[in-house]
Amino acid sequence: MMLLRRLMCVVLFAFVSSAGAQTESPAQPLAWSTLSADEQRVLDAVHANWDQLPPSAQQRLQRSAQHYAGMTSEQRAQLDERMRKWNSASPEQRAQAREHYAQFQRLPPEQRERMRAAFKRFRSLPQEQRQALREQFKQMSPDERHAFLAGANAQQRAGALREFFESIPAEQRKPTREMLRAFTPEQRHAFRHQWLALPQDQRDAFRRKLLQMMPDERARALR
Repeated sequence: MMLLRRLMCVVLFAFVSSAGAQTESPAQPLAWSTLSADEQRVLDAVHANWDQLPPSAQQRLQRSAQHYAGMTSEQRAQLDERMRKWNSASPEQRAQAREHYAQFQRLPPEQRERMRAAFKRFRSLPQEQRQALREQFKQMSPDERHAFLAGANAQQRAGALREFFESIPAEQRKPTREMLRAFTPEQRHAFRHQWLALPQDQRDAFRRKLLQMMPDERARALR
């Protein structure tokens, strides 16, 4: 699975990535007073802004504080840097981080999983390479960033389409491809929306049902 819209915005803004890639369901806010004395000591740098953090980030930081003693020097530096970035962020950047978190939670589960996988790949890169990517993104003009994200979106769509067809029995791939090509843009959007809204074990039956329909029946089904 690959990243979706806003993926590189989330990945390249390290704090937002950390906030968004943790929980399947919306996290509950953590009150500062519920942290242990040791956790508060480790996280003291973000004490003043704790209540402004997205709940998922609060929980991630708490887990990091619980394991702080066993962290490597690089892991401690990464945690300290994350807290420093949040403290130095402008109110607009913090609002943007919270909005990205909210957008992440509104995504379908499959899209959230793609973002988690992309974030995991990003975190597996050497520190120097991650920093170089962040700097490269910062130096882009608005038009360059738009083109960069458009390219990422194209890769995402191609990957998702490939996985979609790999999940279909070989003998049904050609008629399914022909059906999709015959859809209008509105019908493709409706198909994707209905497909993602279904439980995973019901999706293939939905596709098979559409295949058996006449074109005018499909058009009505995809309104």
